[in-house]
Amino acid sequence: MDRIVILFRLAVAIFLFYILNYLLYSAFNQIPVFISAPINGILVIGALYYIYKSRKQFIIDNEDEEGMPFQLEKSSYFFIPVGAFIAFFLVTSSFRTTLYIDNGKSVPVEVKISSEPIQTIAPNSFITTEVPIGQNEITINGKKKTINIADNGRWVYNVDNLNSYIESTVDYASQEIRSIHPEKDTTVTKLSVDKIIHKEFFKLESDFIFEAPETISVSKEAQTGEIHTQTVLYRLPKELSQLK
Repeated sequence: MDRIVILFRLAVAIFLFYILNYLLYSAFNQIPVFISAPINGILVIGALYYIYKSRKQFIIDNEDEEGMPFQLEKSSYFFIPVGAFIAFFLVTSSFRTTLYIDNGKSVPVEVKISSEPIQTIAPNSFITTEVPIGQNEITINGKKKTINIADNGRWVYNVDNLNSYIESTVDYASQEIRSIHPEKDTTVTKLSVDKIIHKEFFKLESDFIFEAPETISVSKEAQTGEIHTQTVLYRLPKELSQLK
């Protein structure tokens, strides 16, 4: 089969199921995967059954498969499920985003977000979870609060507003540049009191959270010897945690 035809048919299947899933998640953004996935499964089975019945009727009416419409050809049995799977993945990914829940307490806390399962966060630790975009009800040790995940950026929930954070910068460079210019060493961070954050819930604007990696990957087009500056959000020490 011609590659252009294959791509076209797959694109049509993806488009149709993308629209269906987009409408589903737009109307019910909190719908859990264990409900939306079976809905997609039912739609796929229904589509395949329709193709089967229509193919059978076409053959009865025409006594052979010559002139079979492309949407009823046997290849549809492949394109429909594959297109539905790709579309489902694309939509569910675009309607969910990352939330860091940071527990500054000296005791564990139990957290539940909307329809997600309950998770336990160890003392002075954090978890990363994927949550639906929009209004989310978060329950901490039985106490409920509503947070608004406005977009698909990364977000931080600071339990009971116990921790304060500060944004710093880290310079990355090749080993050769670091040897020539030791002041560019990636172990040196630049701190600014203007970057102190003391909020219970906020959008993460930094490149990294809580620690900076020792190395980073850069584009092949990056110039040799270039210094790459990244931002990192650190927790402030407990004695400074109430700074505002």
